[in-house]
Amino acid sequence: MFRASLLAAYGADFFILQPTEDSQMTNVKSRQYTLVTFYTPGSFMPNESSKVVETHDPTEIAGMAPKHAFCFTIEDFVEKTTTVDGEDFKKTEQVGATSGRFYLGGDVYTVAELKAKFGDDSRHQTLISNIEGSYPKAIQCRTGNWQPFSDDDTYLDIAA
Repeated sequence: MFRASLLAAYGADFFILQPTEDSQMTNVKSRQYTLVTFYTPGSFMPNESSKVVETHDPTEIAGMAPKHAFCFTIEDFVEKTTTVDGEDFKKTEQVGATSGRFYLGGDVYTVAELKAKFGDDSRHQTLISNIEGSYPKAIQCRTGNWQPFSDDDTYLDIAA
């Protein structure tokens, strides 16, 4: 009985327990939440900060963004908690896929536009070749950094 209930609540791969006959499973709880991750420029990779929010509305979330954030992503999670013999066990699973990036303003360029604007500028040749081989577009973010802009990404017309 204990093993069947635990597997039903959490799935076969979560717990490896050897309960005794008198083990007690109590307080099975579940909660769903939305996590937004904001990206700000870093020295090598973007810095990330996450926040639990009550909305999926990108415009509302954009209003919560840190001053120097250039984009954010949205993810949904389910957290399941149970108590077995007085010990709490917690499992968190992502529900669905992570959203594309929501860019907070900036300028989006196709490869052709990059070549036309920066074709003779040797400082932009690496950018152009990196984007040309892997992405349909690039964005110069409101913070000045460049990022790839994929088909899953969204441009939000937000003033800097």
